Amino acid sequence: MLSQSDQLKSDGGYFYNPRPEMLKYIPDSARSILEVGCGEGSFVKTLKRKDREIWGVEIYSEAAEKAKEVCDFVLTGSFDAVFEQLPEKHFDCVIFNDVLEHMYAPWDVIMQVKSLLSDNGVVVSSIPNFRYISNLILEIVWKGEFRYKPEGGILDDTHIRFFTSKSIQRMYREQGYEFVLHEGIKPCKSWKEKLFIFLSFGILKDARFKQFATVAKVKK
Repeated sequence: MLSQSDQLKSDGGYFYNPRPEMLKYIPDSARSILEVGCGEGSFVKTLKRKDREIWGVEIYSEAAEKAKEVCDFVLTGSFDAVFEQLPEKHFDCVIFNDVLEHMYAPWDVIMQVKSLLSDNGVVVSSIPNFRYISNLILEIVWKGEFRYKPEGGILDDTHIRFFTSKSIQRMYREQGYEFVLHEGIKPCKSWKEKLFIFLSFGILKDARFKQFATVAKVKK
């Protein structure tokens, strides 16, 4: 039987992916940073500075132990389980890299996070786009399938919630946030997919992005 960490490493390297495309969304001014679902700390490792305090929350104990080598503080367990151990109004940036889609009630989590943010704190998230062209056309329309997959991707079998650009924006707005930025990342590369999107006359313009990156702050 695979260990916890090995299991997730088999799922597309989820636990040790450094996510370089998300670095630009982290405010340079952030001094206290929390990553929910930090894995082994591969992403926050790139954020380490002498003037920064790095926290992590990780549900898998083996990965959490490795994250302790990188983070100043690591809490092991689900976000709900460790929430009360997190300091209020403390974090300049709270990060969810491909995490909210794994939660039963991500909107509740977004609401809870508001109490953890400093006055100018932001939430940064990356969330898979269910309308991504490869998923929407090849899997659902063309094959007529909705098959969960163990190897990662948008139809990963650990995903509980599915999002589009509009539903991501609605979730944040309904929980009292306003957007600093919301944009697509990881665009499709296949010329066939690009042609299909072009021929949709704008209907599928959001389908070329595999994920959406969001930076949001509490609406005053």
